[in-house]
Parts: sequence; structure tokens; C-alpha cells
Amino acid sequence: MSEMEDKKFRPVDYDPLVDSLFVSVPDRRYEYSIMIGNDLILDFGRLPGGDKLDVVGFELLDASRKFGVDKYLLKGIKRLHAEITVNEKRVRLVVSLVLVQHRKEKKRSKILEVANSGVPQVASSISV
Repeated sequence: MSEMEDKKFRPVDYDPLVDSLFVSVPDRRYEYSIMIGNDLILDFGRLPGGDKLDVVGFELLDASRKFGVDKYLLKGIKRLHAEITVNEKRVRLVVSLVLVQHRKEKKRSKILEVANSGVPQVASSISV
């Protein structure tokens, strides 16, 4: 079994060394990524059973600073919901997550809006 086959798919992955939160849809067909501003990368592709192009994942840089929590708390995300809306003027990402600290749940949300500079118009929702 190869190293890639041995790794279990994780829809939410956080790397504290680079403070990067990566979220993706299982079984998606990835096609390409676009960097939005300085801190958001959107992954585009096809969702399971779908033929239209959609957001199939995203990477949020400087995540601990954006959510106002310690980096290592983001390794224990219990639930996450993200809504991504791209119109001709703006790209809007709304992320709500639940973390566990000292056996208590903490809720955090972040809204990130940047000007659209050629990103295809879509509306997507990701929950894990």
C-alpha cells in the first residue's frame, strides 16, 4: 500500500506550522485553484454526481489570527460549516466552527470578503 493510500481522507486539516486551515469536499474532482487576496485559496472542481464547476475546497491562511484562538486549538475542530459566495464584485467566505478547549465547546465565526478579480460566480456550502 502506498503512503497516499494509507492516509485517511480528512475534510478539515490544519497545519500549525504555517497556520493554514484546509477544508475540502470528499470525493470531489479537483480541477484548479485560485488565490484570492493574500490569505484565501479556493479550489474548483466537480462535486460528486455533478457536472457543473463549483468550489470543492478552500485554504485559509493565518487561520488562528483570523479566529482569535491558539494555533493548536484548530487541530481539534469538532464541526465546521462554510458558505462561499462569488458574484461579479465580491468573493465572500463565511466560516463557523466549533472547537473543544478544556472539554468545553467554543464557537468561532469569521467573514472574509475580497474583491472579485475574475473568479467564476458560484454559491457553495461545505459542512463537516
